[in-house]
Formats: sequence, structure tokens, C-alpha cells
Amino acid sequence: MKLRLTGHAVRLRMRRSEVEKLAAGSSIAETVVFPGGATLTFRVSGAAVGEPAVAFSGSVVDVVVPRETAVSWPDSQQVGIYGKQQSLEILVEKDFRRTSLPSPDDDDRYPNPRAHAREASGPHS
Repeated sequence: MKLRLTGHAVRLRMRRSEVEKLAAGSSIAETVVFPGGATLTFRVSGAAVGEPAVAFSGSVVDVVVPRETAVSWPDSQQVGIYGKQQSLEILVEKDFRRTSLPSPDDDDRYPNPRAHAREASGPHS
């Protein structure tokens, strides 16, 4: 799982296996250990909520998405689960394969829809 923060958004990109674990009811978490020992943990889980929500406490960014949406997400064409909490956007998205150089974990990423468009338009587009 990848975390991207901007001044107005929290975005998580999840690999296929992580999306499936979330759908099965598990929480997914990653922890970054900084020099000196400080940590930042980011976690996503499903719960009985109507809209995605985010909280930050201590050194943990906690994102919660509606459980019903998470359960159906792996097999859907839906790219992400989106919400807004006050002025902060919440984006939890499927991680797609790159269209340029391959990555070692491409097997655990979703096929990139842009790759098909690129192939169809030919090499000179």
C-alpha cells in the first residue's frame, strides 16, 4: 500500500491482495521507520460507516471505508472509494501497473486501463 499526502488529500493506493484482504474484513497497515526511530503508520479498514473517514492520532493515519463497499470492491470496475471529511479529500484506490517500465510487483497490481488505449492507438500516438 502506498500513501500520498497533500495539503488537501489523503490517498492510499492498494495492491490487489490488499484490496482482497480489506474485502475479507482485515485491516491493512504499513509502517515507515524514520532515522532516529520515529514511525508513521497508515492503516485502512472497513467498518459500519456511511462515508469514508480519516483520523490522525499519535503517529497513525487511520482511514475507514464503508464495509459494504469494501466487500464488493475487488470484483468491480470501481477504481476507488472516495469521500470528503470537512476540507480533506479521502481517496482509497486500486494500484494499477505502470504503462512504462515493469515493476517487480506487477502481478499484484491491477491491469492498467490506459495500457489498452495505448496499444490500440499504436506506437506513434
